Amino acid sequence: MPPFIAGKRRPSLSPTSSNFASPAAPARKPGKKRSLFDAADERPTGSLQDNEHFVHGLADADSDSSLSDVSSIEFEDVTSQPATKKQKRDHLEADDEEIDWEDAVHGNHPTDGIPASAAEPSGDLELTLDKGSRPSSFINGQKKGPSKIERQIRIVTHCMHVQFLMFHNSWRSRFACDPVGQKILVDQLSPTAKKEIDTWKLASGQNPDEIDGDPSQLSKPKKGKKGSDKESDNVRSQRDWGKPAERQEVGVANVSRGDPLYRLIKFLAAYWRKRFTISAPGLRKQGYKPLATLEEEIASFKNHQHDPKEHGERIGNLDEFRDCAKRCEGSRDIGAQLFVALLRGLGLEARLVASLQPVGFGWNINEEANPKKKHPKKTQPQESHAIDGSNSDRKTNGMDHKLKARIKGNHKSTNGSKDIPIDLSDSSSSDLTSVGEEDDESIMDMTPSTSRSKSNIPYDRDLVFPTYWAEVVSPITHKVFPVDPFILDPAVATKPEHLSAFEARGAKAGKAKQVFAYIIAYSPDGTAKDVTTRYLKNHMWPGRTKGARLPTEKIPVYNSKGKIKHHEEYDWFKTVMSGYNRPDSMRTAVDDIEDATDLKAAKREKKDASKEKEGTLQFYKTSAEYVLERHLRREEAIAPGAEPVRTFTANGKGGGDDNNNNNKKEEPVYLRKDVLVCRTGESWHKEGRQLKPHQTPLKMVPIRAVTLTRKREVEEAQRDGGGEKLKQGLYAWDQTEWIVPPAIVGGVIPKNAYGNMDCFVPTMVPQGAVHVPLRSTAKICKRLGIDFAEAVTGFEFGKQRAVPVITGVVVAEEHEALVRREWEKDEEERRIKEEGKREKVALAMWKKLLVGLRIVERVKGEYGAGGEAREESNPFTNRKKKKEKKPEKTSREPDLADRHEALEGDENMGGGFVLDESGKSDTGGGFLLLPESHNDQDNT
Repeated sequence: MPPFIAGKRRPSLSPTSSNFASPAAPARKPGKKRSLFDAADERPTGSLQDNEHFVHGLADADSDSSLSDVSSIEFEDVTSQPATKKQKRDHLEADDEEIDWEDAVHGNHPTDGIPASAAEPSGDLELTLDKGSRPSSFINGQKKGPSKIERQIRIVTHCMHVQFLMFHNSWRSRFACDPVGQKILVDQLSPTAKKEIDTWKLASGQNPDEIDGDPSQLSKPKKGKKGSDKESDNVRSQRDWGKPAERQEVGVANVSRGDPLYRLIKFLAAYWRKRFTISAPGLRKQGYKPLATLEEEIASFKNHQHDPKEHGERIGNLDEFRDCAKRCEGSRDIGAQLFVALLRGLGLEARLVASLQPVGFGWNINEEANPKKKHPKKTQPQESHAIDGSNSDRKTNGMDHKLKARIKGNHKSTNGSKDIPIDLSDSSSSDLTSVGEEDDESIMDMTPSTSRSKSNIPYDRDLVFPTYWAEVVSPITHKVFPVDPFILDPAVATKPEHLSAFEARGAKAGKAKQVFAYIIAYSPDGTAKDVTTRYLKNHMWPGRTKGARLPTEKIPVYNSKGKIKHHEEYDWFKTVMSGYNRPDSMRTAVDDIEDATDLKAAKREKKDASKEKEGTLQFYKTSAEYVLERHLRREEAIAPGAEPVRTFTANGKGGGDDNNNNNKKEEPVYLRKDVLVCRTGESWHKEGRQLKPHQTPLKMVPIRAVTLTRKREVEEAQRDGGGEKLKQGLYAWDQTEWIVPPAIVGGVIPKNAYGNMDCFVPTMVPQGAVHVPLRSTAKICKRLGIDFAEAVTGFEFGKQRAVPVITGVVVAEEHEALVRREWEKDEEERRIKEEGKREKVALAMWKKLLVGLRIVERVKGEYGAGGEAREESNPFTNRKKKKEKKPEKTSREPDLADRHEALEGDENMGGGFVLDESGKSDTGGGFLLLPESHNDQDNT
């Protein structure tokens, strides 16, 4: 059951009379002033006649109707201050919420007075499982990891959507190049706009013959005080430049006040913002929806009548695009595209810039589509029609005169209201004032116009960043000016902070699912360019594109041995843009300037550790000259007798006042060259060194056990020692010496407890013995009866075990030559055996090849070598044909089975193999036979 809220407005029952009382208003704080919106919310839902009475009651200030208890004084206070855009938007959102609550509460039965127990559900609980819903990554608020194929599906879907959007925008850019549509937009320009265009042409250094107006009138001084006209007629009264003065340099641009294009596009953006009406929603990212919802929307799009609210704006062909240009209305996207068409119609090089909004390839909650709100059927069209009718009567009676508003020169004009819209027709005198005029005040005609009604529905109000905008290239400076005529302020971006305003970011962009991934600029010649770098903050990648744009992949390149040789970067979107990029032969100066400035990605500066402030803790940690004892490693120690060169003072954990010496700690600072590398006695033994007698360890550290046996020994020692951790000493190089074992006597090799000898370095071999590092020498010594010891040259650690590495043997010097000769003989015998094995393998392969060739020759001679014969005898490709031909067998052509039976029955056929001409059967049936001499040797 939906929750019951007593303060919400509920639909009432049918009134018994026309003068029915309004339901009780929600409780409000005492002393709070009522507003017009509070009074409007209190009206009940009645018939059309009741609504008309209600509207007339609001219009009449002296009315004593019971529909409203708000005094006329309060209404005057409310209407004196016009509602701002934010208040209107908040009011519309509040109305939507109230409609949702009205839909949740049953309107046929009043809920007042119903006890809570009666509203509880009773009976069996029914659950409906929809099998058409798409599995989501979030189930009951818990994240579920997607599979590999689901990730791949989303990546492919993202790539396809990006390419579809790019092709769609390419066609829209082509529509903007239509001469008919451009002529429609240029003809609609007001005289003030045309005058501004002529001013720009004159300042740009164009030929005066090409300017539509009189160039001498463009710089004519404006009318000021009385008597100024007479003075202007007198040429001699003008001090410097008079009316007959002409430009000495024809075709040279006037850049004394900056680029003249900036003034023109700023004026055109303001003009287009007033001229165009947003009457439909634009393209936007919706996210992944359940399959049932998608099927329902697709069916509605195909079968039902097109509804812009439900299906979005549809521009099917060029004629519909021209129709939008005539009416100057549509979505915000089509408004930006028409603005580009207007700029191109004026002879400017304008690009259509699109911020692609594809579905994502991630699996977070933002990639899922928001649940669609189901709005109930409303009767507002009739209600609004009645309200409009009453307002029209009031307009004809009391608003026949012209309303003139005095506006400051730097103050922005209002957007008008429903009752007083701005008339932008050519015949009206309410044209936009030129940008940069020095008049302090101007008079704008605010005559109501009902020829073109504006939509009251706030489309795309939640999209706070533009999806489409324009880029205008200056023909003088080759500079690119981004222009957004609808959202951003200022409309023309001239500074780096203005460019970052196009970047979708913040909570509002995340709620509206606006992403900043691919920014593409479409030129009039049909090419396109990736200009994402221009709008990134500080031109640094990845910026806001991270997570929304496919990143660059590193693909490994392998060598002939299968190992990774190096990695190469692969940019998927770069390959997509290769079909839209401008060829090198068509590049212009603007492309070269862009690639060197705005479209050049900035590199992150690496933090230099050497620039750390000297004397800090981080400085000593990374310093190559000084060191603190706290920063020493486990195997490092300060040399005995080393003296500190300075003292480091560190604050205590409390971080108290600097004057409090109790919170400070002084540490000695040593030179890095006074640090010694220390090892345990076992580690020095593996390097062929042993501890000198009566040495004291420089440092005591806990025992580090690696093998399982050593760990058990440490645990037993800890139990015996009361649980204290065992420690072992570390010694420096100066505390050790080389291991020199005693010389052997009588050719007897000394051995350790394991029956071998440690030979980690050559000095560990005793005098009179020699190390023979050859394999299989232990067997030779045993065969010859020579005393030896296996040489251990290292250890291999794995699976918590230490396995010794044995390399050769250690024998007496007089036995070395004998051992080496025997080893050479064994190696020669082993080599012969290996060659014999390889020879047998090669002969077997040759035998297999020859037998196969003979079989192929027999098959060709028996069944033919043509292609048709091979198809006929192929049992895999001709199964269906065999089944069809079985009942059509004739006695003239026996089938393949009969031939095999005849061959098997004939003893002279050799079992199907090729026989010798003599017909002897001792040829081996087609196989190779060895000579009799070999057979005799084998028998012996």
